[in-house]
Amino acid sequence: MKIFRLKFLLLFFIVITYNMCSQNSESEINEADLTLPGNIYPESNIIISTHGDWTKNHYPKRIEEFKKNPLEKGDIVFLGNSITEQAGHWGAKVNSTKAKNRGISGDTTEGVLARLRELIYYKPEQVFILIGINDLFRDDITSEKVFNTILKIVHQINDGSPRTKIFVQSILPTTKATLKEKIQVTNSLLTNSEATEPYKLISLHNLFTTESGLMNMELSTDGVHLNENGYAVWVNKIINLIHY
Repeated sequence: MKIFRLKFLLLFFIVITYNMCSQNSESEINEADLTLPGNIYPESNIIISTHGDWTKNHYPKRIEEFKKNPLEKGDIVFLGNSITEQAGHWGAKVNSTKAKNRGISGDTTEGVLARLRELIYYKPEQVFILIGINDLFRDDITSEKVFNTILKIVHQINDGSPRTKIFVQSILPTTKATLKEKIQVTNSLLTNSEATEPYKLISLHNLFTTESGLMNMELSTDGVHLNENGYAVWVNKIINLIHY
């Protein structure tokens, strides 16, 4: 009987010790998960050569906002410039708490490329990219360059987070006739490469044009940015793609 009791006590001691070790290990893992690496956001003094003076100040401010409101694993990220940022609460627009706004007014393809580490770290479920119009406003940037940088963005996300579903949205029209051809060429390049690249193209452009191929002012505030009617058109196009 004494031997039996000793064996029972020994077994009890082993079980208790194992549980305590398991809890400690789990605690350590959880604490580690809460510790973010310091390099997932761009430095505050970063200089993006394609940014204008206003954006050079706004960009680091938005990055600080992102730090205070980080993504979560499995989020749905809307990535872009002012057209994305000015949508405000994307979660309310697409009825999903997972939808997060990562638009920065004035941003360019190079600016987006410099801030992808946050996405790669959190590995979102879906990313909706709309970027390039601010590049095309510059005389020294071609459609081909914008297209190639968008591909770099796609490849970096896909390499770092291969399970993330990447949607590239065609660049919207403006009321500036001199930009019409550059926008069309960029969108054609994106359309033609969809079959061989790791993204799905969402054709937004034609939903916003008049017969002249320029921005429909019933959907815009200033010929570039969208009003609520414009955002409703955008959301209606993508709503069935959102994972809930």
